[in-house]
Order: sequence, then C-alpha cells, then structure tokens
Amino acid sequence: MRETPFRDPDDRDIGETGRSDGDHGPLLGSITVPRRPAAVAMVRWFVAAALGDRPETDTALLLTSEAVTNSVIHTAGATVTVTVIEFTGGLRFEVTDGGAATVPTMPTARDGCDLREDGRGVFLLGRLSARCGFHGGESGLTYWFEL
Repeated sequence: MRETPFRDPDDRDIGETGRSDGDHGPLLGSITVPRRPAAVAMVRWFVAAALGDRPETDTALLLTSEAVTNSVIHTAGATVTVTVIEFTGGLRFEVTDGGAATVPTMPTARDGCDLREDGRGVFLLGRLSARCGFHGGESGLTYWFEL
C-alpha cells in the first residue's frame, strides 16, 4: 500500500471521520488478537460465528481479513481489536490497532499496474462497503466500515 504521512495536505487518505450517524444497536461481539499473521484466521472465525448465515457474511469476512492484514503489516502495537456492531440498516465493523506514522490511502491509476500486490485491501474496503473511514487518537487508529 502506498502510504503518506498523517496530516500531509497532499495525501490521498480515505478521510478521518468519526462514528456513523446511524442508531447503534447491539454489540454482536468483540475480539482482541495478537498482531501477527495467524490472527487473521482467528478474526475470520470470529466474524463468521458472530454473523452466522447473514447475506453480508462473505463480504464481511473478506473486508475484515483485509483490514486486519493491514493492521498486522503496517502498524505498531501488540494487539488488534475487531468489534462488530449491528445498527439500523446494517452492520459496522471496527478494527483498532496501535496506529502508525501513516494513514490508509487509496491507490490511484498513477501508482502503476493493477497487478500490484499492495493497495488492494483499502481499494476493496472502499468499493465493497457502504461507508468506511478511520479515526485516530492517542491509543491508536480505528479503521471502520459498514455493510
């Protein structure tokens, strides 16, 4: 993924935003895993168990895997926390990690070939979710998306 420094005026970050405006319903679950590659499979299992056979399950598994993989590769900190929340009209997924000196960015055509290995996760998150964004603080960064 091409990353740019946080708060750089020329960056292509996906936008720092707060929580969505929708009514938040029940917490379907939350899991904290070690920040290492094997954690991605643990998170997929957790999301599958939390959602069951909902129509959004396959997309949620793909996008959560991408978000957690980005956390494992690009951030600091010992853990990653995934939270699944149901709200009126959909589901919200939050992936919180220790943050980094950079923020998620969308790849553009000028970045090169479509066959690149980096940047696809954020691209998929932007394309397949109803809404997505992130918010940061002293305790790290939370990337969120809604289905």
